[in-house]
Amino acid sequence: MNTCVRAAIGAALIALAQLAIAPGARAGAPTGGGRWWLTAVPTPGAASAERDVRVWLPPSYDRPESAAVRYPVIVFLHGWPGSEGNWPGQGRAGETLGRLMADKRIPEAIGLFPDGNGAGMLGRSLWMDSHDGRSMLETFLVSRLVPWADRTLRTRADRAHRGLIGLSDGATAAFDLLLRHPGVFGAVGAHSGEYQLEPDVSSAPLFGPAPGADSLRRAWSPLLAPDSAWTALRGSALYVDCGDDDSSLGDARALQARLARLGVPLHYQEASGGHGWDFWRAQLAKSLVVVTGGMR
Repeated sequence: MNTCVRAAIGAALIALAQLAIAPGARAGAPTGGGRWWLTAVPTPGAASAERDVRVWLPPSYDRPESAAVRYPVIVFLHGWPGSEGNWPGQGRAGETLGRLMADKRIPEAIGLFPDGNGAGMLGRSLWMDSHDGRSMLETFLVSRLVPWADRTLRTRADRAHRGLIGLSDGATAAFDLLLRHPGVFGAVGAHSGEYQLEPDVSSAPLFGPAPGADSLRRAWSPLLAPDSAWTALRGSALYVDCGDDDSSLGDARALQARLARLGVPLHYQEASGGHGWDFWRAQLAKSLVVVTGGMR
């Protein structure tokens, strides 16, 4: 079992213990001057199933003078184990969004924070469609969440005004989704991702048995994507970072080298820190500036 898997299982056990001590306790997420809305969006493959989504609406959204204004959308993908409340709570994403908007460093935008739990160990999903259809996260994001947002909210409904920001498994998935759906998303911010997936017990239920598992795992490894898929992203805003005490650092460096060889622009940074919220909170402002840079 690799280091990231052991750490994730340990984090899940700690979280479960905390819930047992204080059932039902949940701190309010900082708003940053915006407004949080907890809702649910129908999932694919089940007539009555829904998936929780937190929505952050920017400070001007509810003002009468903004009734005709449309906003860019940023989809935030949590890691594993995790939920739709991680970025708003531990990540203080609303606070960071509001501060950057107040300082005019980024445009006002809508944040979507979906739940990404799936069929793997302790809810792991990698934000992909599992081999057996038991968790359909890719389909949910592309075919359910994005159209729902465009129908329900005042969005700017085009790829140039729609981006992804993810951490850990969410970072891996952010690049996977951009590579697979470049007509839907136009920018990615990736914190502490692994970009070449290896077999492990936590994700085995997602990929199924060999030999099909091997090809599916390769298809969801950004480092193994064909050159043509990467060069098609030369006009996209791409941001990658990783802590200098993170076991994912080798993958981050390998991705940087691959994109440099292909002439694909990338904002890349290594900073002091490990695989945790202290690092991700500190880095979020940087990825937001890059991801929203072309959305004004």
